[in-house]
Amino acid sequence: MNRQKNAGFTLIETMIVVAIVGIVAAIAVPSYKDMLETNSLEQAVESFQSDMQFARTEAIKRSMSVVVSRTTGNSGAWCYGLALNKASCDCAETDSADADYCDIKIVSGTNFNTTNMDSASGSSTFSFRRGTIGANGVTFSTDGYAARVVFSITGRVRICSPDPLPTGKTGLSDKPDCT
Repeated sequence: MNRQKNAGFTLIETMIVVAIVGIVAAIAVPSYKDMLETNSLEQAVESFQSDMQFARTEAIKRSMSVVVSRTTGNSGAWCYGLALNKASCDCAETDSADADYCDIKIVSGTNFNTTNMDSASGSSTFSFRRGTIGANGVTFSTDGYAARVVFSITGRVRICSPDPLPTGKTGLSDKPDCT
């Protein structure tokens, strides 16, 4: 009797594995897309929050007012900049000799190409005396999510979910409402 060992997979076994992998992928892809979208939004708002705290610290440390100027836009076509002792600065200005150049820092939204800066363009100024600023905020969004960075008159900067939320958007699950 000639016995031969089979050392492989049958066609049916391979087809079953391919079908299972396809089902798992179909379930996982939408949640993976949501995870990428929320991570991009979180990175943008945390970057802005950190830079607002940095601007406050610099104003107090240098005994000079620091302005934060923003230009809104969609899909990463936005920017913001920090400048010393100016009424405003242009975050799109690249010539450091220009009067409206942001001399401390410029952040381009191109690093966050799926994120929008929705709030009105403009500027806010941290006072050097106590690091105070006018109460305001900036809303960032993606296709399905929104978050807001708010700053109080005392200079406190925090991240929250806009209240009310923009139509069709969900707030970040780990952030409280901006009430």
